[in-house]
Amino acid sequence: MIKVPKKNKCMSDNKTPLILTIDDEKVVTQSIHNFLEDYDYAVIEAENGKIGIEYFKKEKPDLVLVDLRMPEMDGLDVLDWFMKNSPDTPVIVVSGSGIIADVVEALRLGAWDYLLKPIEDMSVLLHSVEKALERAKLIHENRAYQVQLEHKFTAATQALEETEARFKRLAENARDVIFRLALPEGKFEFVSPASKETFGYSPEEFYNNPKLIWKIIHKNWSQFLKKQWYNLIKGETYKVYEYLTVHRSGAEKWMYQRNVLIFDKSGAPEALEGFITDITERKQLESQLRQAQKMEAIGTLAGGIAHDFNNILAIIMGNASLLKILLPDMDEAQTKTDHILTASQRASELIMQILAFSRQSEKTNQAIQISLIIKEVLKLMKAALPSTIEIKQKITASSALIQADPTQIHQILMNLCTNANHAMEKTGGILKVTLDEIEPADDRSSSHPDLPPGSWVKLSVSDTGHGMKPVIIERIFDPYFTTKKKDVGTGLGLAVVHGIVKSLGGLIEVKSNQGLGSTFNIFLPGVENESVLESKKSDESPSGMNERVLFVDDEELLVDVGKNILEGLGYQVITTTNPEEALNTFRAQPDFFDIVITDMTMPHMTGETLSKEIMLIRPDIPIVLCTGFNDLIDEKKARAAGIKKYIMKPFTINKIAKTIREILD
Repeated sequence: MIKVPKKNKCMSDNKTPLILTIDDEKVVTQSIHNFLEDYDYAVIEAENGKIGIEYFKKEKPDLVLVDLRMPEMDGLDVLDWFMKNSPDTPVIVVSGSGIIADVVEALRLGAWDYLLKPIEDMSVLLHSVEKALERAKLIHENRAYQVQLEHKFTAATQALEETEARFKRLAENARDVIFRLALPEGKFEFVSPASKETFGYSPEEFYNNPKLIWKIIHKNWSQFLKKQWYNLIKGETYKVYEYLTVHRSGAEKWMYQRNVLIFDKSGAPEALEGFITDITERKQLESQLRQAQKMEAIGTLAGGIAHDFNNILAIIMGNASLLKILLPDMDEAQTKTDHILTASQRASELIMQILAFSRQSEKTNQAIQISLIIKEVLKLMKAALPSTIEIKQKITASSALIQADPTQIHQILMNLCTNANHAMEKTGGILKVTLDEIEPADDRSSSHPDLPPGSWVKLSVSDTGHGMKPVIIERIFDPYFTTKKKDVGTGLGLAVVHGIVKSLGGLIEVKSNQGLGSTFNIFLPGVENESVLESKKSDESPSGMNERVLFVDDEELLVDVGKNILEGLGYQVITTTNPEEALNTFRAQPDFFDIVITDMTMPHMTGETLSKEIMLIRPDIPIVLCTGFNDLIDEKKARAAGIKKYIMKPFTINKIAKTIREILD
C-alpha cells in the first residue's frame, strides 16, 4: 500500500522520498506511516521480509525501515540480502530487541542506524531518516562523480567542472571523512575537511605525509587494518569495518569505515575510496547497555541468595542474642558473643550492599540536605587521610535537597573518597568534592538524553592520582572487579555506588586520563520540600504482657530462636514450620491469638497467602510479615494487603520487640 503525501514542503527536489517499512506489527508500521506522511514522505508497508524485498524490487524506495523479529524472513536475513544486492540502500533497524548481540550483528550486516521500539520520541526517527537520506544522496552523487571521471575525455569540460564543484561542496559540508587513496603508491588524492575535527589533522597534512594514517590508528588495531588493506589490494571491491584511533589530542575514538575499490580500464586497482564515520558516541551507548545487562544479571543472583543467607544470619544473631542474655555480665564469653553479633551485622550489611547495586534493597528514603552529609564524610576522611593528600570542597548548593537514604549517600562518598585515597597514596595530591545544582538547559542534560527535565544535584569527587586506562574504566562497576591487592579491596565498592545511584533515579559518569587523575560525576534528582525526620526512639527492648503469638517459619532453627526470644520478652508463643498447619491452628481458635508473625517464603503456601486466609477468618488480627528477600512483595504491597508490618531479616531482639509493641499498643 502506497500513500502519497498531500504536500511536499521539506524536499527541494521534485521527487518525493519513498520509504519502505517492513514489520509484522501493524500498529507499529501504521504509527510510523502516519508520522512520516506528515513530513512529506511516501510510505510502503510490508508485513514480512519476503514481501518487503518484492516491494523493494518493484518500487525502488529511497530508504528501508526493518524490524528484526518477523515470521517468514527475519530482519537479519533482510539486511544480509541488501548487503549483497543493494549495499548503498540505507536500511535502518527499528526493533524492540535491546540485546547487544542483535545490535552488533545488525550493524555488521550493514544497518545504517539502530532504533529501539517503542520509539517514545518520534523526532529521533525523523532525524535518523533525514540523516540516512542525506548520506545516501552523498554516496549516490559520489558514484556519479566516479562515473564522470572515467568518461572525462568524452564529457564536456564545463560539465566536469560543475560536477567537481558540487562534490567539493558536499565533501566540505559532510560530517564523515571522505577520502580517495591512489594505488599502488598509497598517496592520498583527496581528504575532506572533516578530517580536522575527526582526527585532529588537516587534509594538507595527509597529502604531505601518506604514512600519517598509521600514526592515527591505535597500535592494537594496526595489524588488523594492514590485513584489510592486503585483502583490498587482492581485489575485494567492498568492505566495512570498525577500528580504534588516537586523536591528535590523545583521545581515543572509534571509527566506522566503508570502502570501495576503483579499477582502471585494464582491471587493475586504481584507487581506494571511502567514508569514515566517528562512532565513539554509539560505542559508549553500547557500553552502557552492556553494563545495564550485567547489573540485571547480578541483581537476579543477589535476589536468589539474599533470602537464604538472611535466614541463616537470623538464626546466628538470634542464638547469639539469647546466649548473651544467659551469660553473666562479666563473663569473657560476653565479648566473644558481641564479636559474633558484630560479624553477623556486617554480613547483613554486605547483603544489603549486594541488593543495593542490584537495585533490590529495601529503601528508607527521605528528603535530606546532602551538603551536611558531605561535610560529615570529609571530616572523617580528613582524620584518616595522610598529610600528603589535601582535601578541597566547593559546595555551591548548600541547601540542595534530595530524596535518599542518608546511609546510602554516606556510603557513596566514603567509597569514592577511599578510592581517591588509594589513587594518590604513593604520590599525594588533591581530593576535591563539589556540589552544584543544574537545570535542564545545562549541557549535562543535553548530553544525557536519558536524564529527565527538572532540578538535578550534581555531586563530583575528583583526584589527581594515577588515572585509569579505558579498558579499566569499562569494568570498574563490575562486582568483584578490582585493581587493588587481595588484602586491600573486594571490588564491591563502585558496584555498590552504581547500584545506589541507579536506585535513586540518578546517573553516574566517569572521566579519567592516565597520569591526570579521575573524576566521578553523580547526578541525583532534587526535591523541594524537606520531610520531617522521626526522632530516635529508645534502644530498650519493651517487654510483652503475656499476649499470645502465633509464630510461623519453615526454618526449624529459626522457629526455636523466635520462640525463645518472644517467651523471654514475656509472650505466650505457639510455633509451627508448616503454614497449612498454622492456618488450621488459627481456624480452630481465632480469638485465642493476639498477633501472628509469619515468614514470607515457605513451601506450599506463602506468608502473603497465609495472611490473607487468616484475615478472612478474623479481619482485625495484626500480622507481621518477615522475609530475607522476596521480589514478589515489598512494604507497600504488604500494607495494601492489610498486613500491619513488613520487616527484613535478620532482625534484632530490639527490633522485633518494638515492632510487636508498636502494633499491640
